[in-house]
Amino acid sequence: MLLDTHKSEIETIVSRYASKRSAVLPLLYIAQDTYGHLDDRAIREVAAILDLPATDVFAVVGFYTLFYNRPVGTWMLQVCDDVPCCYCGAEELIDALKQSLGIVEEQTTPDGMFTLQRVKCLAACDRPPVLQANLDYIYDATADRVDALLNDLRARAAAAKKRGVSGRAAEDFEFGAAGGLEEIRRFGAYRDRWAPAPAQVSEPQKAAVQEAQSAPAEPAQAEAEAQAEEQAPADAQHVDARYVDHGEHQGGRQTTPEGPAVEADQGIGEDQEDHQAEGRKPRHRGIGPDHAEYHLVDRQVAEHEEAEDPRFGHRIAGAAVERLLQEGDQQRHRQAGERGEAEKRRTTARGRPSAPKGW
Repeated sequence: MLLDTHKSEIETIVSRYASKRSAVLPLLYIAQDTYGHLDDRAIREVAAILDLPATDVFAVVGFYTLFYNRPVGTWMLQVCDDVPCCYCGAEELIDALKQSLGIVEEQTTPDGMFTLQRVKCLAACDRPPVLQANLDYIYDATADRVDALLNDLRARAAAAKKRGVSGRAAEDFEFGAAGGLEEIRRFGAYRDRWAPAPAQVSEPQKAAVQEAQSAPAEPAQAEAEAQAEEQAPADAQHVDARYVDHGEHQGGRQTTPEGPAVEADQGIGEDQEDHQAEGRKPRHRGIGPDHAEYHLVDRQVAEHEEAEDPRFGHRIAGAAVERLLQEGDQQRHRQAGERGEAEKRRTTARGRPSAPKGW
């Protein structure tokens, strides 16, 4: 019984929700990992724990494809056969698995080790073909690696039975230099599939590097670094390189040594000289000349921000943004009113009757 083996976990999950009904999915995963699949007894047990009609839980199991109401293997192998994987060898991978395992899709090997499925996009199109084993991602799973793949999964069968098929503890794997599966360090730096594998560093090499990093710097080097730091401009030490202008075109925006400039004078509008005379700096976001006047940076606001933090001196303060948006709304209302008055005058001049009230 689930309450005998997972009572604490079930109580913790149920306590998260205002209604016990909301815990049906996680409890079904617990039942599936405990019993191997969701038969009638397991489904009714979950329904009883949550005080739900059994038919409601049966409907949930029948809807979600990751709930299995029939016996499946220790490893559920799901191969993506969508377009990118198909172009890169998914069909060859499926054929190799079928030949090695002696089964076809939706079948389980006689020893109960593997079940094979086809699935659609697994959202890993940068490293096809992709295969999931109990939702563990396995990248670059080409047909020539099938033997190494199956041998590795068989070696980890005991751990897979303990974890279950639901993938609640799934990880990412790739084929290492030795040909076997290696877990990809989570939150590590992205490495392209065509990039060379990182060189293995021995323990003596690691110790030598750490010793070199912890050693005090040479007196001459330390003195040179201190002198360079003193000579550097005080404000330059705090400027983030992402916000430095170099007088080049960056991302379609022209910049100048004096600071963040506007896009080339295209579409700034006829009032540009008036804005500059008022001490306001035009700034255009590329949405058309009619709206350029709504995105003007007040020089005083920019200078104030620059005094507070030189990295963000060119950004618009929140209050200024709100004010400019309000001015833009007012301007649009005025323009709409003017267009309406102009249309009314043209209609009257042509002698056409005006529309009755209420139209």
